[in-house]
Amino acid sequence: MTLDELNEIVRNGDIDETIRVAEARQCKELARIADIICEKKDVRLVLLAGASSAGKTTTAKRLATQIRVNELEACYLSTDDYFVGNSRNPKDESGDYDYETIECVDTERLTSNIANLLEGKAIHARKFDFVQHEGFDDEALTSLPKKGIVILEGLHALNPRLVEGLDHIGQFRIFIEPKTQPEIFIRTRLNPNDARLLRRLVRDHQFRKMTPEDTFARWPKVLAGEEKWINPFRHLANLEFDSSLCYELAVLKPYAAGLLEMMRLQHPEETKARFLADLLSIVEETNPTKVPGDSILRETIGGSQLDY
Repeated sequence: MTLDELNEIVRNGDIDETIRVAEARQCKELARIADIICEKKDVRLVLLAGASSAGKTTTAKRLATQIRVNELEACYLSTDDYFVGNSRNPKDESGDYDYETIECVDTERLTSNIANLLEGKAIHARKFDFVQHEGFDDEALTSLPKKGIVILEGLHALNPRLVEGLDHIGQFRIFIEPKTQPEIFIRTRLNPNDARLLRRLVRDHQFRKMTPEDTFARWPKVLAGEEKWINPFRHLANLEFDSSLCYELAVLKPYAAGLLEMMRLQHPEETKARFLADLLSIVEETNPTKVPGDSILRETIGGSQLDY
């Protein structure tokens, strides 16, 4: 889809149907992936990785639902919940916290929890407070019936170090990325990295109390971390899932346009902010209430019917 076509759809009042079709297409693909996983009788651990704001959490939860449609139980875990927290988090060469390295994950605790779940034992899983940057134990117990499947999502989910000692467990690996972006100029599509930056800008502001300056300042380190810690393991994936939604620019505009305008006024040297602000200035926006409650975009804009 081109940006002109998206704008015309919004102006003509046809955006509701476009949203329904785009969401149904993703749901159909997740159902197909769940069928593949469930046909492999030995799979007990699904590893779902992707870069920042690719939509990993929502995809993992929706995949769990599709696995249950196949009459198997599924349990969701996130590597983010096993961050060691600022008191133990490594720092980079600049003395800043390095949130991209695998060393910021308590891999020993995570591996132990996965093993216990697959053995039928109940656990107190970890949770993480992204405002305080510290973790805590969930008060509720989590358990998994025999033959159930653990779905682990996170930046490092395809890194073999994350699941050392679990090699004997049947594993299925998925890489997620918002690949198919709209054509914004002739034969020029929006870069998936820019699409993820828009998502992250809105999410950081909505849920992590971060300013636009914070998000843009961290973004180069995020991309560098992906090159070091995520992309080298992408080839290990059994398949890839496209988390893009053709209509999302129209939904993100009401959330992101103001934040980008702030950046453009306060930091005119930030060329990426100027580019994204100019892009959204020619996008027709739509009412975010049209987005389904289990959409990947709800992970960014809020209002999800899923439990995060």
